[in-house]
Amino acid sequence: MLMAMEIDVLGPLGARVNGLSIVPTAGKPRQILALLAIRAGRVVSVETLIEEVWGDAVPRSAAPTLQTYILQLR
Repeated sequence: MLMAMEIDVLGPLGARVNGLSIVPTAGKPRQILALLAIRAGRVVSVETLIEEVWGDAVPRSAAPTLQTYILQLR
């Protein structure tokens, strides 16, 4: 089955697969989805994602927490 995904990044974040909204409700996964959508087709490093999500206040658990957020988005 072919799935069509649409992502809106101007204004409120919107993401749909076959017309069904898939926007995460939690803030950090939303940030990650928006960053990945803006950089579609390009590699986004772990360091870039961590900086986007936590800025200067990076917790020790950042890498495994980021992995969890990515798994939720998949």
